Amino acid sequence: MIIPIHGLKYHNFNTPKIGDEVLMIKEKENLFDPMAIAAYNKLSQKIGYIGARSNFNKKVYARMLEVFVIGFVWSIGKNQILVEIDMPRL
Repeated sequence: MIIPIHGLKYHNFNTPKIGDEVLMIKEKENLFDPMAIAAYNKLSQKIGYIGARSNFNKKVYARMLEVFVIGFVWSIGKNQILVEIDMPRL
């Protein structure tokens, strides 16, 4: 599954390269969005998030068996990074 990571302009981070790992973590303590999923690069810098109202968020959040999922950078654009993840089938 290819997932877009948004909000790049709100964070300062070293831009990952294609193939780099991206860690996606549930942010249950987020008061504004309890279903938030944040994305971090290999240096543990927050790079963005999976949009709360996005269908991708609903699919990923519902299928995340653990608190986090590791994906790999698939494509890098000006306003988003596409990450490939292998989600378990439920």
